[in-house]
Amino acid sequence: MAEFRELSTSFSDSEALLESSYEAIRFSDETFPFYIISDMTTSALPPPSSVPIFSWHEQLEIIYVQEGSLICVSDFRRRRCPAGEVAVFNPCEAHAIEPDGCADARYHCLMIDTKLCGGRDDIILQKYMEPLISHRIRFQTVMEDEGGKAQAREILDELIGAYRDGGEGFELAVKGNLLRLLALFFRSPEKAERKSSSQENVLPALRYIADHYAEDIPLSSLASACCMNSSYFCRRFREVTGRTAVTYVNEYRLTKAQALLLTTSDTVSGIAAAVGFSDPGYFTRLFRKFYGVPPGTLRKQT
Repeated sequence: MAEFRELSTSFSDSEALLESSYEAIRFSDETFPFYIISDMTTSALPPPSSVPIFSWHEQLEIIYVQEGSLICVSDFRRRRCPAGEVAVFNPCEAHAIEPDGCADARYHCLMIDTKLCGGRDDIILQKYMEPLISHRIRFQTVMEDEGGKAQAREILDELIGAYRDGGEGFELAVKGNLLRLLALFFRSPEKAERKSSSQENVLPALRYIADHYAEDIPLSSLASACCMNSSYFCRRFREVTGRTAVTYVNEYRLTKAQALLLTTSDTVSGIAAAVGFSDPGYFTRLFRKFYGVPPGTLRKQT
């Protein structure tokens, strides 16, 4: 029987998402590196903020919205995905999923290791998977062609049904439909061929911030992580994220602080120190400017 995962909607799951940056994806069967998390809901996600908590991994991820709508974030752009929408996150692409307002949404998450699609000396690996893994090709997050969307939904329904039912030969049915889906993506006019990505240029800095936000973060450390001088790094970072590195670090820390306020009983000063602010007064002023209320008020309101 296939492993069909259910995700609970408690805030503990939300905390896990908040803490993630790089995700080391594990499969229960490494000879068939694929799984589906069924019926995820946006109620398990943290509230949206101006700085999404990004994660990334080596696998291809597909989001299939069943009910309501949600926000998919990639390339520092937010895209609204209503019911029936299919979104794609490329390997090693920083991404996030956020609620779309107060209404809950339900969706499936498919995680695919590219090794499943083609083995060594296989033309599928050489012609299609390697360019995807090396970022020479990327899929657009959301398909714009309505005909393509309809085909993707039809394939996904068959794929998910085969995975859910399990039984003899389900792996063949899953892989066959997965290859059909990838063929559709590769034929899409929205597929982009590229040699580099602005986002990839600053990705090491984003990972450094995620790993060291509780510490002092000199600008020189972020620039070094990206193999750039400080002046060039500042320009590139602002072009990609729309904000300065200092503003991004502060807002990232504030987002982490919000999670601690909602999930722990720690003092405001303790939370400020835990997320990298040495001055509680400065933390409170920034928090109020960012969220519109002081930290203590936000906790009471929630």
